[in-house]
Amino acid sequence: MKTITDINGVYANGIAAGIKPGKKDLAYIYVPKAVGSAGVFTANQFKAACVQYSQKVMKRHTIKAVIINSGNANAATGDLGVRNAKRTAQVAATCLGIDATEIAVSSTGIIGVQLPIEIVEVGIKQLLSTPKTADGIAAAEAIMTTDLVSKHAYHDAKIGKKTFQVAGIAKGSGMIMPNMATMLGFVVTNADIPSPLLQQWLKEAVDVSFNRISVDSDTSTNDMVLAFATGEHSFSLTDTDAIGVFKSLLIAVCQDLAKAIARDGEGATKLIEVAVERAASRSDANAIGRSVINSPLVKTALHGADPNWGRIVAAIGKTEGIKVNPDKVSVSFGPHVVFENGAPLPFDRAQVVAYLKQESILIRIDMGLGAGRSQNWGCDLTKGYIDINTEYS
Repeated sequence: MKTITDINGVYANGIAAGIKPGKKDLAYIYVPKAVGSAGVFTANQFKAACVQYSQKVMKRHTIKAVIINSGNANAATGDLGVRNAKRTAQVAATCLGIDATEIAVSSTGIIGVQLPIEIVEVGIKQLLSTPKTADGIAAAEAIMTTDLVSKHAYHDAKIGKKTFQVAGIAKGSGMIMPNMATMLGFVVTNADIPSPLLQQWLKEAVDVSFNRISVDSDTSTNDMVLAFATGEHSFSLTDTDAIGVFKSLLIAVCQDLAKAIARDGEGATKLIEVAVERAASRSDANAIGRSVINSPLVKTALHGADPNWGRIVAAIGKTEGIKVNPDKVSVSFGPHVVFENGAPLPFDRAQVVAYLKQESILIRIDMGLGAGRSQNWGCDLTKGYIDINTEYS
């Protein structure tokens, strides 16, 4: 399995610093020769201290490193939380010999608890005692909270004679809903891309990946996706074909990570994809997909392998601000069409139930109105979700 440290000039590691007992909980990513950086952050108005700090420094500086802790969100923690986020960057800056304004900070965990800054400081000094360690696996493990698996993605492609790479790690399992979801994502590339352009392309990639997933329709205080460019290889930034290849790599990595988060939803047993076609517009298609993927009735039906397509058309119909002609709507479970042009179709229930028992399920919705398309990803809703979230703190 390839990960972020399979790209030259990218360093990372993770350790158990003592923020949460017995598990890795502190990580870093370091790109000392970064030529560009970008970030997309939560839309939640209770932004965590780390988000406030990172957004501020990224407006003026190319970020070369990020310090990530799990087990504590450092959110809703007042002025002390803001000072602790800044202190985290300052300690790391001293260890790396760079400016604190070149370091982002990221946290995930319980909201409303002060960050144990003394433990974090000791951990950072240990973690960065060998700053050019290349262990992306350990870094991905250290950022996990309720995740059952660490999440990695890697893609490469030729542009001319050069191989361009994009890789990423992420965490996320619960409190997942666009804009963005309770998730952290960190993406690196060996391309030479300046920060303004990388910011534009990252935002486009996030919009069709992390902003298309939902586990439970809750938006976190801490979400962020950061990207770093090492500058190893360059391509013409005016060549539309080359740009297309690179953007496809970036989107592929972000979508792989997003789907891994949805598949690992708290208590989940199934990955659900909702593909909306021929909606009146792209925004309509995305709204419809989001409404279906968020519906507790749809999610529980799919958990039980119940082909109750009525819950899907109800979720379509309740979506506010979209165009719907019920007589043109069709719904399929994978290859099985169950509702067509506004009317039910006879289907082999046993075959559809067998399909819905699979670990990956596709719901296809044809609105019959226009060219709007969207893909959204989520998971089923189980008793395990309740158990995890009542025991979390």
